[in-house]
Amino acid sequence: MSHTWLQKKRKGELLELAQRANVPDADSLLKDDLVAALEEHLDNNQSTYGQDLAFLEYYGRSGSPIKRERTSPEPLVATKTRRRTLLRNSTPRAPDSDQPTPERSALVPRTPRTVSQTSRRVSRTEGEVANSAQRVLDRALALPPSPAQLADVAEQSFQVAKTKATRVWERTQIDALKEFIREHASSVSAIQTLILLIEASGLQYNTLGTFALNLGRQAPGGGQTAADGSQTTTTGSNFLNQDIPLPNLWLLLTSDWWAPATLWSVTSWVLPLVFSYFFNLTLRSNTNHRSSSRQSSVDPLTFNIVKAILAYSAFAVPAASAWGPFHQDTVSVVRDNIPGQYYGMQIGAAVGVLVSLYDAALKK
Repeated sequence: MSHTWLQKKRKGELLELAQRANVPDADSLLKDDLVAALEEHLDNNQSTYGQDLAFLEYYGRSGSPIKRERTSPEPLVATKTRRRTLLRNSTPRAPDSDQPTPERSALVPRTPRTVSQTSRRVSRTEGEVANSAQRVLDRALALPPSPAQLADVAEQSFQVAKTKATRVWERTQIDALKEFIREHASSVSAIQTLILLIEASGLQYNTLGTFALNLGRQAPGGGQTAADGSQTTTTGSNFLNQDIPLPNLWLLLTSDWWAPATLWSVTSWVLPLVFSYFFNLTLRSNTNHRSSSRQSSVDPLTFNIVKAILAYSAFAVPAASAWGPFHQDTVSVVRDNIPGQYYGMQIGAAVGVLVSLYDAALKK
């Protein structure tokens, strides 16, 4: 009982009892260890704390209340009552008669005439029911459908179509895909990645360039000259004469593409990623209770601050000079082809700072 009495106490109450009993190092113990330490200390010092009112329930009361004697109830005597059965006989039984009177059966004997009458009555009833049902059916078919019946039919058709549409929708797994995208997009990393993708797409679209591909050209005689030089007649459609824009992949082998891409990568994510990895403020926060949910490999706030500083140092001046090993023309290409130019990069960094602060506030 003593162990159960201690287990029912809260930890605050156990700490008060431990301080009253002078248990050493009670504040640093868990609840189960504190219960075990209290139980051992109180058992070893029963003479000291046996008279203390705080531990009176632990050691138990000195006396036990006198049990009241219950007067046992008198035993019930089962009495059997005899049922009397009254038999109705057509003739009273004589007291001096030696032969017993035969009992009358509860079943009434049926004659063939009675059975035939009953069968004819049942067949007549079934025929009347069938005739009445046929009359009701004929009347229902003869009358036009009521608005209520039309509404019921429309409701049933709607429910069937709704059920089929629900089954088709569940087979497409669109809801599961939507929840998957929502779960992985609701993070600081996803938003930062989206900002970088917008900047990279705008830069590559403007620097890679395109060339027009025409599958055929108009021949002088009214026909059409294909790509192999053969002439064909025009059949009413000028689809082959339209220019198809395609990316100029030959620029990937030149410095005209690699120089702007390298400059943007260094200033937008390489150097910010290095600084945010080494200057990670999330590692020093919440030192008492470390948890992986509040710590990240890189600090998103530091990442966006460094990105904004590098964008200012490289692209703030309209007539930009060379930045490090990169030529002035390369700096101008990056500044002019990023969506929003210099201010677009600063807006992306500001959005990243705000999202980082909001995420840190939610995790507190």
